[in-house]
Amino acid sequence: MNAEPTPVDEPLEAFLRSKSKGGTESGNYRRNLERCVEDFLEWLETDSRSGATFDAIDERTFRRYARELASRDLAPGTIRTYYAQVSAYIGWCVREGLLEANYAQRNVAKEPLPENDGRRSGDQQAWTDEHRRQITRYVDERAHDAADEEGLGAIREFRDRALVYVLCYSGVRGGEIFADPKDDRRNGLRWGDVSLEDRRMTVLAKKQDWSDRSLTKQAVNPMSRYKRTLDPADPEWPVFPTFHLPTLYDTLRTGLRDEREWSSADVESFVDELTGHREVFAALREHELVPSSINTDGARRIMRRLCEGAEIELHDRHGYLAPHGGRRGAGEVMVRRRGFTAAARLLDNSEEVVRQSYSHIEAKEMASDAGDAFDEHDRP
Repeated sequence: MNAEPTPVDEPLEAFLRSKSKGGTESGNYRRNLERCVEDFLEWLETDSRSGATFDAIDERTFRRYARELASRDLAPGTIRTYYAQVSAYIGWCVREGLLEANYAQRNVAKEPLPENDGRRSGDQQAWTDEHRRQITRYVDERAHDAADEEGLGAIREFRDRALVYVLCYSGVRGGEIFADPKDDRRNGLRWGDVSLEDRRMTVLAKKQDWSDRSLTKQAVNPMSRYKRTLDPADPEWPVFPTFHLPTLYDTLRTGLRDEREWSSADVESFVDELTGHREVFAALREHELVPSSINTDGARRIMRRLCEGAEIELHDRHGYLAPHGGRRGAGEVMVRRRGFTAAARLLDNSEEVVRQSYSHIEAKEMASDAGDAFDEHDRP
């Protein structure tokens, strides 16, 4: 008696477990895979010419899905990434003996996909020397002015200054120091993970392990001055807390309600009397409560606001200095001044990846060197 055909969605959970990094319930990698494969499975249910079991799909199935992806309002690179994730799932199912071949990889299946958008390594945003000068000068002046007017109340301005300097000079990824609401392990850089004396911070790296990253001398002083202003009450305090007052009030309410001597009415009365960030942070310290960290979207909003204040306007798809551009800019400096190996160490990447990402620098230097060589060769 022949076995029942296996549904295409049945092995998905086993596939995700095999690809997870750092556990079955965490990591953006797993979520991205799951989202892309589930999109394919949902489409498969609507495709009248395919079935929902492995024996009912072939290269024509994936050709139709590629055509469906290409019709969406997505960047070419995004479309190809979605398709590649689905292909990875099908390839895994082939290795598990559920399908005889990875039909998603057949040329006829991939024909409807858009061509690679051709983005060169130098096309991505990277903060230039002038960008660094403009944005650091602006946050310096803003923090100093606020300190003159508000003293210890200038927490937000010193937080923004420290954030900019870390993005400018550390080469760290935004996802390594800001919270990610989709990943419980990424709850933002904590003061307990920062050593200003040793000029390092310990972050959950992209490859899902804990890694020490450098705090250059340019970033240490802004971080030190900011820490004195913030006065974190506990090593678990985030380095870059949110300043969204409703969120901070909620943290206070929840924490105070957990203290038995506080009634709900007392909590509301206490919170209602607080005005401004200085009083809210003082209350958090007094009651040993930990504020939330800003997330990656919040960091982007901060950079957009700071660029507007500094009158910095970029004519790219962002229009402002996006956090990842700080990392790219730091990489450019290191490649030009210290070479690919040193840049790879700062950026926590392989030298191969850094060479690929910054190949435009090597090409320019090679062109200059080759031009000199021809001059020497042709010289009478």
